[in-house]
Formats: sequence, C-alpha cells, structure tokens
Amino acid sequence: MFLAMAVLLIHPQLAPAIPSSAEKAAIDAPTVFSTSTRTMDDENSTPTAMASFDTATQPAVESNAALPDAPVPAPVAAPAPMAFLKPGKPMTVSVSELRAENRRKELTWKGLIIASSGAATFDALSTRYAIATKGAVELNPLLRPFAGNASLFAAIQVGPALMDFAGKKMMYSRHMWVRRMWWVPQSASFVSSIFCGAHNLSYR
Repeated sequence: MFLAMAVLLIHPQLAPAIPSSAEKAAIDAPTVFSTSTRTMDDENSTPTAMASFDTATQPAVESNAALPDAPVPAPVAAPAPMAFLKPGKPMTVSVSELRAENRRKELTWKGLIIASSGAATFDALSTRYAIATKGAVELNPLLRPFAGNASLFAAIQVGPALMDFAGKKMMYSRHMWVRRMWWVPQSASFVSSIFCGAHNLSYR
C-alpha cells in the first residue's frame, strides 16, 4: 500500500515533467530548425550572392580586358588628274550647227562644180586649138566624134556633171567615211581636165 501511494504521489510529478520536456523540445525544435534553415539559407544565398557578384563583376572584367584594336584602313590617295587629257566636245549637236555645216558643204560643192566645169571647158578649148593648129588627134574614143566641131564643148561637160552628181550623193550617204570623201569625184574631174588641157597646150 505504501508503494501504491508512492506511485500516486510520484506520478503527477512525472506527468508534468514529460510535457515540460516535450514542450521544451518543441520550443527548442523551431529554434534549431530556424537556425538550420538560416544556415541553409546563408549557404544557399552565398553561392547566389557570389554568382550575382561574379555576374556583376564579369562584364566589368571583360570590359576592362584589353581587346585588340581593329585594323585601321590605310588612306587611299585619289589619283591626280591627267594633265594631257582635254575635255572633248559635247555629243549633242544643235540644229543650227547642222544647218551651218550643210550650208558650208553646199557652198563647197557649188564651188567644185564651177571649178570642174571650167577645167573641162579649158580642156575643150586646148583640144580644139591643138587639132586646128598642130594637127593633133583626139585620143579619147568617147570624145573623138565631137572633136571636129563645137559640140565638143557640150560633150566634154558630161564627165564633170556625173562627178558632181556622185559628190552630191556621197555627201548624204549613210556611211561616215563616204560622207567625209564626197569632194573626191569633183576634185578628180578638175585635176584630170587641167592635166589634159596642159598636155594639149604642150603638144608639138
């Protein structure tokens, strides 16, 4: 009986002791948990902070790193203008210039007509003189039938007239080289008539 009463008296003291120890454990547990959580947060935040610090300092380090300079292109000197080149004439030609050039050609053509016809008349006169006074004979078979009378003056103008016509056609040819040589037929007729007239006068 004494043992039973002792147990009853001791039991209330054990009961509160258990809760107090459990309560103390419960109180200490959050502290430990919070401490461990804080420690883990510190450990986790340290790499994050270090990472952020590295991230923050990395551009600075990269920007401060000495990069190789880009190659600077060498200055290109402009070529000096060539002194011997002269500006050419403009490609466009005005209507007034074309008319002036055509007028000059027409005047030259008419002048060659007079010159070749006059040279042919001189040839006819010298031929008549050589035949009448020196007994010369006309060697041109086309003019021989007309050499004995005055019709020679008309017949001898056929050649220069044909050369004048040819020169006129050549003046307005489509080919450049033909247009530049339009004066050749009339000049040839003039030279040949002068040569024949001089030969007739020198005939003995």
